[in-house]
Amino acid sequence: MALQPDNTLISNREILIELVMKPLRAIGSMLEHMAVSNSRTLALQAISDIPEEELRAKGLTRADVVSMTFRHDA
Repeated sequence: MALQPDNTLISNREILIELVMKPLRAIGSMLEHMAVSNSRTLALQAISDIPEEELRAKGLTRADVVSMTFRHDA
């Protein structure tokens, strides 16, 4: 039976890198989530600022505008 190298051993350097990177990844994920949430909030604010008369003139409801704005977020 031939000996096979044990690839499950992790060096101290790899452990240290992972310890440093894990919080940075979490911070990056949090910032991305905040940016997406903020852009959606701004879009909803812009939709709510559209006067009802303008929507009626275009033959749209506010729900139609929301669904058109967020149609790719499924």
